[in-house]
Amino acid sequence: MGDGDDDRVQAARQRALWLRMHEDERGSWRSLIIPDAALLARIAALDLTCPQFAQVTAWVLRAATLAIAGGQALRLDPVVLLGPPGVGKTYYARRLAQAFGVSTLTIPMNLVSDRGSWFTGLAPVWRAAGPGKIAQLLVDSDSASPVVVIDEIEKASPINPAETPIHVLHSLLERENAQCFQDEFLEIPMRADGIIWITTANDLSPLPSSIVDRLIGFEIALKPEQMLAIRRSLFDEANTATGGLFEPPSDAFLDELAALTPRALSRLWPIAFGFACMAGRRSIIRSDLTQAEGVLNLQRHDRSRIGFMAGIAMPQLSAAEASRAKKSRNKG
Repeated sequence: MGDGDDDRVQAARQRALWLRMHEDERGSWRSLIIPDAALLARIAALDLTCPQFAQVTAWVLRAATLAIAGGQALRLDPVVLLGPPGVGKTYYARRLAQAFGVSTLTIPMNLVSDRGSWFTGLAPVWRAAGPGKIAQLLVDSDSASPVVVIDEIEKASPINPAETPIHVLHSLLERENAQCFQDEFLEIPMRADGIIWITTANDLSPLPSSIVDRLIGFEIALKPEQMLAIRRSLFDEANTATGGLFEPPSDAFLDELAALTPRALSRLWPIAFGFACMAGRRSIIRSDLTQAEGVLNLQRHDRSRIGFMAGIAMPQLSAAEASRAKKSRNKG
């Protein structure tokens, strides 16, 4: 297929998406989030399951209460949840999005290796052209205020450091500029200023100050007195996913899990449930979690063996052969 054929194919894809948007029975309008008492209750309930984010929840509640008082839609500035791995930043971001009742898009920044086409799309002149995830979210969503979670925003890994995807966020995170966002593939101005941006980070130092200035920052730390509620919440969520098969553990049992981070526990519960089920029990004992930890540790240890050379014993080279191999590599 020649370049001309490629251009025609991409142009046809572009027109097909335009036609789909034109024929969408919802039209070009999407609703904003209008807070009410029920929304306030859902947000406030996050303190029960995510107490370490109480300051963030309070900030959202203030904004929602103000919107109700003024009869306006909810507006939130872009926010960054800053803290060490495993404190539940992504978990909270997703629960907050559920409380809003809108579509959610999670973008793991460590997988974004180009100049930002994940966000802004790729122009039709390119063979792999297509709309970006932001435009696609706005087209597919029923709300003009979907939630976009950028996970580990500081960990972009562009192939070309001069074309970091962080640059495209300068416009998207600035409400005035986002009012006329244009996807490179669609080439149609769209309003992206209603998007609720929630980012997470372990460290803000890799980010340019111009991005940090656009974010309201909350530093998250786990306090000992909050951990029991968090562990209980993680168990309840995992248990609900199994149909509520298992008896709730005692507070004393949950206190024994103090060495495990929320991230580790969220992965361990489903595996532990399997061990309990195989033993014919509907209650969890400590050995179930110990065996689950063994499964996860085994997976970590086995990662280095994955590949076509796994399990193959490499022949030992003589001193002369090793010397020749080293010289050959140096020449290459």
